[in-house]
Amino acid sequence: MSAGARFIKDCNAFLPGEGFRPQTGILLREGVVAGIGKDLKAPRDAEVYDAKGAWTTPGLVDGHTHLGLKDRPFAQGDVNEKSDPVTPYLRVVDAINPFNEEFPPTLLSGVTTVMVVPGSANIIGGLGALIKTYGTVVDRMVLRAPAGMKMALGHNPKNSYGSKGTAPVTRMGNAYLMRKVFVQALEYRSRLQSGKEEDRRERDIGLEHVLEVLEGRLPARIHCHRADDIMTALRIADEFDFNCCFDHATEGYLVADELLARDVPCFIGPNFSPPSKQEVIRKGFGNALKLRNAGVRFAIVSDHGVDPSWYLSVLAGLAVREGLPEDDGLQAITNWPAEIMGVADRVGVLKEGVDADIVTWDKHPLLMGKPVTVFAAGRPVDEEELWNSSCFYGGSL
Repeated sequence: MSAGARFIKDCNAFLPGEGFRPQTGILLREGVVAGIGKDLKAPRDAEVYDAKGAWTTPGLVDGHTHLGLKDRPFAQGDVNEKSDPVTPYLRVVDAINPFNEEFPPTLLSGVTTVMVVPGSANIIGGLGALIKTYGTVVDRMVLRAPAGMKMALGHNPKNSYGSKGTAPVTRMGNAYLMRKVFVQALEYRSRLQSGKEEDRRERDIGLEHVLEVLEGRLPARIHCHRADDIMTALRIADEFDFNCCFDHATEGYLVADELLARDVPCFIGPNFSPPSKQEVIRKGFGNALKLRNAGVRFAIVSDHGVDPSWYLSVLAGLAVREGLPEDDGLQAITNWPAEIMGVADRVGVLKEGVDADIVTWDKHPLLMGKPVTVFAAGRPVDEEELWNSSCFYGGSL
């Protein structure tokens, strides 16, 4: 048998935008989907997995987490660099621990791709990374890094620093610091382009990262809950002409027309835990339907560290309970986040050529379904081996 050749027989495959297609075969070879179709037959060299009609989806995609940044029971971990409210020079890949105990349950729940970002204590928190949830070396787990610049407005930054008597103390201070660093980045670019040797001597890594946003190579991932904070962020984005999306967007539905006019997407959640502060008082699983009805692009996220990433399918299921159509609920944790983050050619879909991250479920994934088999890069995950061996993916992956 050729290495990596596996065939999932007779599954009920979820094709985003089309729903579930019964009696489908999926061929996995060398870590990618090599074929998919109702009449597809297993090659002689493939190991066959008879799905017996099991619900089958792409590996789930969680578009906002802090996975791998905090080892319990230590509360702070490496989520927030609270030495300064503006830290654009940080790269989250330098903090992700692939041996963190929260990776195995996340992978076993069917979540195979996650966006990891710094926390929201800082106005500008640093560069995020889109990674797979399997592996032992972060560099080989990376799907895209950097994958966005984490920023924040509202309660978190002003509470993190204002309570210490340092800026920012108010929402006005939040906005000022954000504008200030953008101006500094533009001035830095002017100095680099001046042609004067003295202006080119000192590199500023943080401002170089900010220029990635201002020049359109990276999106700003802006933590906002309240509608007025969302509007402040949009105002600044309009001023400096950069692309953004919103993490959480609890009150995004209140300004949905503004989001739709700019085609700005939202990563909504976490919604499971009770409100932890006044600005999230309007959070709820019904917000997904409100954004859908308004035509705003969105994805459902766990914000792992608040809601566990391994309950991502449950979080989407609760949005379905509040009226979101089932197919939309699944798309909100598969192809929609992948499309927003620009990686739908690799993950979040079932089609030929994408990464072979696939999950078979005993029931509908959003209706109390439990994963039967998780395929990570075409290889079935062995739960006991995953928990007991630190070298589980130390070979071909």
